[in-house]
Amino acid sequence: MIRAFTFLVLAAWLTFVGLARGQTAAAPIPPAPTRHVTDTVGLLSPDARARLDARLTQYERQTGHQVVVWIGDTIGGADLADWAVRTFEAWGVGREGQDDGIVVFVLAKDKKIDIEVGYGLEGQVPDAIASRVIREVMAPRLRAGDPDGAITGGVNALLQAIEGKPFTPGPGETAEPQPRTRDFIWIGVLVVAFLVLFAVNPSLALTLLWVITRGRGGGGGDGGGFSGGGGRSGGGGARGGW
Repeated sequence: MIRAFTFLVLAAWLTFVGLARGQTAAAPIPPAPTRHVTDTVGLLSPDARARLDARLTQYERQTGHQVVVWIGDTIGGADLADWAVRTFEAWGVGREGQDDGIVVFVLAKDKKIDIEVGYGLEGQVPDAIASRVIREVMAPRLRAGDPDGAITGGVNALLQAIEGKPFTPGPGETAEPQPRTRDFIWIGVLVVAFLVLFAVNPSLALTLLWVITRGRGGGGGDGGGFSGGGGRSGGGGARGGW
């Protein structure tokens, strides 16, 4: 009798533990993002988020590849690799049939990073490269309290890898490419041309200046939204913490 009672208690306890583990392991999948950069916890500065979102929107227009950043808080102790793959698949990041998507997951409370790579980009961004992006670019900057530099630098490194360029992380890496000498020459030419026009016809010069600045301001950073193309995760990538 005692043995039977002990068995029933043990069975009930094991059942409870199994259910608890099942609930912990099945972290919910977040809603599909509508932008290339989604920050649900305010980890990025508004300016960095807007610039990175606009850049990745433009990158998709130019190459077709979808690179997405999603920043959340916690998945409550669930298995990160399983959750990231399920989320990637549910969102359908990348083009159907080409599977050329990447998602950078950052969990602020858990202090974890996961880079999921679609089948079509595993050749350019193998697990070893994804791991280096986390270890050498993102994690050190997050530990130093520089989330803008961490996430922008990580995306820069991934885009370099996709384009077949050498992976060269370091403190000199910046969010945007530095202006070239040719750019400064063109700026100088435009300034001189404006000054000449202003001397000849001030009204026309000011009108042109107003049109140009108004056009630039209207573009704001609303670079368009994101919509998954039906891509699949290759199960490749890497994960780490800080």
